[in-house]
Amino acid sequence: MALPLAALPSPMENWSELLHDLLVEIAKKITSIEDFVSFGVVCSSWYAAATRDNFTPSTQIPWLMLAEVEQQNESELWRQFFSLSSGRIFKVILPEASKIRCLSSLGWLLTLGELNANLLHPLLRLQIQLPDLNTFQDYDEIENVEQDYVHKMVLSSNPAVTCDYLVMVTHGFGGVLGFWRPGDVSWTAADRLGFYIYDLTFYKDKLYAVDVRGGVIVCDVNGPNPTQVRTVSIAPDGFLPHAQLYLVGWVDDTLLVVSRKVALMNDSGNYGTTSFRVIQLDLRHNKWSTINNLGKRALFLGYNSSFFVETSDKVGCKGNCIYFTDDCGESYFGTPEGGGKDMGIFNMLDGSIEPHFGGKSLSHVSPPTWVEPSF
Repeated sequence: MALPLAALPSPMENWSELLHDLLVEIAKKITSIEDFVSFGVVCSSWYAAATRDNFTPSTQIPWLMLAEVEQQNESELWRQFFSLSSGRIFKVILPEASKIRCLSSLGWLLTLGELNANLLHPLLRLQIQLPDLNTFQDYDEIENVEQDYVHKMVLSSNPAVTCDYLVMVTHGFGGVLGFWRPGDVSWTAADRLGFYIYDLTFYKDKLYAVDVRGGVIVCDVNGPNPTQVRTVSIAPDGFLPHAQLYLVGWVDDTLLVVSRKVALMNDSGNYGTTSFRVIQLDLRHNKWSTINNLGKRALFLGYNSSFFVETSDKVGCKGNCIYFTDDCGESYFGTPEGGGKDMGIFNMLDGSIEPHFGGKSLSHVSPPTWVEPSF
C-alpha cells in the first residue's frame, strides 16, 4: 500500500544541516581530487569540511587549464579545467587569473601582470604576493613584459605544505635564471652564461636548466654561492635541429632533454608540432644516451614546469607518450586568434600525434597549460 504523502520522507533539502563530523568522515573517503572539489562546492558547511587535512588523494592526472572565455559577470570570473581522466570540464571561480598570463608548477599558478607577479593556488584560492618584476635589473630592457619577460617557472616544493620553497624563473631578453624565496624583498638573478635558456627544473636540491646549445647548466641555489652557474654537459652534435627544448627531472640521477620540432604547415602561417626527440643525461657519469621508450610514464610539456607521471594505474593517460600544449609564442603572437591550436599527444612508439582536448581554446594572453591538481 502506498504511503500517504505526509508520511513520505521529506526531500533532502537540508544537506547543509548534516553534522560536521559526518561530513568530515565522508570527505576522508574521497580519493579523487575532482570529486573532492565537487564535494566542497555543495554549500558552505560542506566547504568547511573540504580541507586539506581531510583529503588523502590518489596520484592525480594533470588537468588542462583552458584559455579564458569571455564572461559577463565580472564579480564571479571563472576558469575552466579539462580533466583527462574523466573527459569533463570543471569551472573554478578564479577572478585572480582573469585577463592575465599564467604559468604553472606543482599545482600553483604564477600570474603575471605588467609589473606584478603572484603565486595562486586555483583550488585552495591561496595567493602569495611576490616582489615586483622591476626588481630584476634588466626589467626595462623588455618592451612587452606581459608576453616576453618571464618565460618559465618552477617551484622547488609546494608552498601550501611548507614555507621552505623557492620560486625559480627564466626571465629577460636572454632567458636568464632568477629566483625568490620567502622573506626576500626582491628577485635574485643568477649569473649569466650568455646563452638563451629554454627550460628549467628543480632536481636533487639544485636548479638545472637547458640552454640553446643543448647545454645543461646547474645553479646550487641552496649552496654558499647561490647565483653561480656552471655548465654540466652539452648535448651531442646533431640533436638540435628542433626548435624548442625542455628539461625534465627523471629517475636514478638522470635528466631528460626533450627536443620539439615545430614547422609551418602552409603559406597561411599555420604551424604545428611534427616530432619530438628525447635524450638522457646521466649526472653521475656525465654520459648521454638516446631514449626511444618512456615505458609506463608520460611527459607533460608546455608553459608548465616540465614533469612526468606514472601511467600504469591512470585512466585517461597513456604511457610512452608526450602530452604537449602550445607554447610557441613567436608563432601565435602575430595570429588573429592567438595560441592553443598546437596541442596533442605524441606517441613515442610510432611518431603519431592525436588530440587530448577536442575543443577550441585560443588566447594571445594565456593559452591552455597543464596544471598538476593538488590540495
